[in-house]
Amino acid sequence: MVENTLVNRQDLAHFVDELIKKKSLPAMPAEELNDLRARTIDTLDDHIGLAIFGQLDDAEDAELNRMLDDDSATERDYDDFFTRAGINISQTVQDTMTAFATAFLEEGVAHA
Repeated sequence: MVENTLVNRQDLAHFVDELIKKKSLPAMPAEELNDLRARTIDTLDDHIGLAIFGQLDDAEDAELNRMLDDDSATERDYDDFFTRAGINISQTVQDTMTAFATAFLEEGVAHA
């Protein structure tokens, strides 16, 4: 079975850690900072998924859901699927992460 994520979770965590270092945050307990970090990683992951899956038409969405339900699709199967769908995963991820970073650094902590 292929890991059910488009971007390695450790890569997302590293990216978010760097964002948190760059952002002027008020002093907060470690537990609160860890919660902010976890929520930010989840939010970024959601944004990436929406950016990628939002490019699929209904037929492609149905095909992808069948692949996910099948549980036998390989990483190569998913790569082929996104290539056929005309989605450049790397570029979409990069663009989404850049936009997310800009918004994160400009917004208040409550919106992270």
